Amino acid sequence: MIIRSWRAVAGSDAVLAAYADHLRKTTFVEMAELPGHLGATLARKVKGTENELVVMSFWRDMASAGHFGKGDFDDAVVKPSTQKLLKSFDLKVEYFETLVSTGIAGGHDIPAGPA
Repeated sequence: MIIRSWRAVAGSDAVLAAYADHLRKTTFVEMAELPGHLGATLARKVKGTENELVVMSFWRDMASAGHFGKGDFDDAVVKPSTQKLLKSFDLKVEYFETLVSTGIAGGHDIPAGPA
């Protein structure tokens, strides 16, 4: 399995909630339709008043992971509306090949309001 990882910063809980909603309704839905897609998750780390985010998507193999990308293989796909929403974001993604794993990813949604 391949893990595609991308980082961003949401400046507030309200921005985080809006971004999580965007992922649920658009990005994750679009990815689910691609061959070889195995799932995706949004994780956060609270740092002061900001939310540091990691979006990870899971793919059967490297060829499948490339279906989501546009441009260079490691270019992040960040819609203009998302760029305006987030405080900062990486322009590149990272790929990791899973060597050993157990369990499954996913299962928890970000609450709509402050946690």
